[in-house]
Amino acid sequence: MHAVGIGPQEFQKEHERQVLKSSRQTNGTNIFRGLDTSLIGGLWFFTVVARRKGFGVAAPELYVTQGAVSQRIRDLERRLGAKLFVRIGRTVSLTAAGEELFGVINGSFHDIQTKIAAFAREQQQVGLVVSCTPSLAMEWLLPRLSSWYSTSSNIKVQIRAEYHRMNREIMLNENIDVAIRYDCENYDDLHVVDLMEEQIFPVCTSSYWNDNQQFRDVSALDRLTLLHDAEPWVGAEPDIEWRGWLGAQGAPKIDSGRGERYNLAQMATRAALLHEGLAMGRSILVADYLADGRLIRPFGPAATTGARYRLLTTVPVDGTVALFASWLTDALKSSADSILNDHAT
Repeated sequence: MHAVGIGPQEFQKEHERQVLKSSRQTNGTNIFRGLDTSLIGGLWFFTVVARRKGFGVAAPELYVTQGAVSQRIRDLERRLGAKLFVRIGRTVSLTAAGEELFGVINGSFHDIQTKIAAFAREQQQVGLVVSCTPSLAMEWLLPRLSSWYSTSSNIKVQIRAEYHRMNREIMLNENIDVAIRYDCENYDDLHVVDLMEEQIFPVCTSSYWNDNQQFRDVSALDRLTLLHDAEPWVGAEPDIEWRGWLGAQGAPKIDSGRGERYNLAQMATRAALLHEGLAMGRSILVADYLADGRLIRPFGPAATTGARYRLLTTVPVDGTVALFASWLTDALKSSADSILNDHAT
């Protein structure tokens, strides 16, 4: 019978709690005194699915198929004697028993990962492992590392040029201290330092501009070759930067998708350096080319797309990471200010 004043849903949740409690009492040997690789592996699968809220989205992080994830969860539920998830469309939600279990083990796995990552960093004896988007790493960060070493020569920086989405598990598993990303993502499982919002504007060589004098008005850009970073950040539309800039200039009817596409902003910039057309320059990435005159900024106004540079860490920013974050923020601001103030024509 239902307890007085308790509805069916509350009764079901209470039943699940009692099932998990009973399972702990009757199967204590299996769960606690008999922790083995199968159970520990199942609990790890459970935490990832619970965090990702789906079997399909958890599979890549676990390096298995969706079917394998489902099977491991079924095995775990049978062993515990409790249902841990309910399906809601393409996602899953924790049952009361699942919520209780997740609350107990999630923090433990987090502590284990953090400690293992700390051990690995100590063994490698690398000051900072920094994952950075490729174009920013090659066009801006590497040329400025000498500035970092001039003030922090005892803190070595190992740069990894990487483009993939970042999350806590990747950073811990790959021993990444700091990630620098340019995107519009939310990083709820990481500590985030907002570095700056990027300013974008067209760039080209003076030679290309002089050869196309008759098309110098924004309304005539449909007669010129537009050069695109086909994916400015993970999941972005190919023309989002050109479309955003044209819209800000009051020229939204120009076909922003026309022209040549490249899979890195650096490649689009290099094509502009070869007089192939107009690239959509990000102030930070084209700073050095504008400074030495290899590229010009033919149209004055800049625009934004909402994408920002962010510094990501798995732990609160302090110590060496705080020092690096401060240097990075100042260096980015210096580059952006010099370009936006001095090179509009």
